Amino acid sequence: NNFLENLSHLVKAHDAPISTISYYAHWLLMKAISEKGYKVSMSGTGADEIFSGYYDHHLAYLSEINLIDKDLFNYSLGNWIKTIKPIVRNPYLKDYQYFIKNPMSRKHIYLDCDLYNEYLTYPFFEEFEEKFYSNSLLRNRMANELFHESVPVILHEDDLNSMFYSVENRSPYLDTKLYEWSLTIPTKFLIRDSLAKSILRDASKDFAPKKIMKNPRKVGFNVPIDDYLDFEDTKVLNQLYKESAIDEIVNFDKIKKLFKSKKRSNEESKFLFNYLNVRYFMENFS
Repeated sequence: NNFLENLSHLVKAHDAPISTISYYAHWLLMKAISEKGYKVSMSGTGADEIFSGYYDHHLAYLSEINLIDKDLFNYSLGNWIKTIKPIVRNPYLKDYQYFIKNPMSRKHIYLDCDLYNEYLTYPFFEEFEEKFYSNSLLRNRMANELFHESVPVILHEDDLNSMFYSVENRSPYLDTKLYEWSLTIPTKFLIRDSLAKSILRDASKDFAPKKIMKNPRKVGFNVPIDDYLDFEDTKVLNQLYKESAIDEIVNFDKIKKLFKSKKRSNEESKFLFNYLNVRYFMENFS
């Protein structure tokens, strides 16, 4: 209910566009937690970046193991082909040699950026930057995600959402001693039997459900925009078709085609959410 009004309100409270639709869902979650009377929430933020949890980590792991242990590589590759490859949607990450052929490739991060650049009045491109921490591709990616890419954004959004409802959000995985200890774990133990975060799974096996411990699928806290917004509702369309400050920087005719699309891809859903965020940011602050 009231998605557009809520989003505009949330953008104003954040003083910025919301980074992903996950944080609209997270805002609703914080509201529910507050309404139940809780004052503190516990977050799993950092577990993927400390123990390895993303699909590209599997490929970085394979590229590294390929250089040091051929038997383990062949065993891990077989597990990846059987278990992980069928559930990966990013086309770049369906090639197990992606990092073996080009360790510096980051095309998977900029998936479809050229396509969505066409929706802008003036094309935009930002060079990808990465700090050097380790000769290990996997460890270096994890460190960059922890210190520069994923985690700083997550913590910022988490904090603003939780404090909006006076809930203190804590992230116990981001403990200095835990992180320093995780750096001593040999890479070969980070992913086992096609399961990322294998160390964390082992540590949790006695009190977490087995179906979770053995689930290889990495699922973000995501919701398609169509679950929040009915693009066939006349009232919704009337709001979306109003003139806006954002019209100066986008090709609105192309945007309207996305509104009318009967079946939106995951990427199109994300793009529309980003569009609405920037639209409300510009309307509230320009």
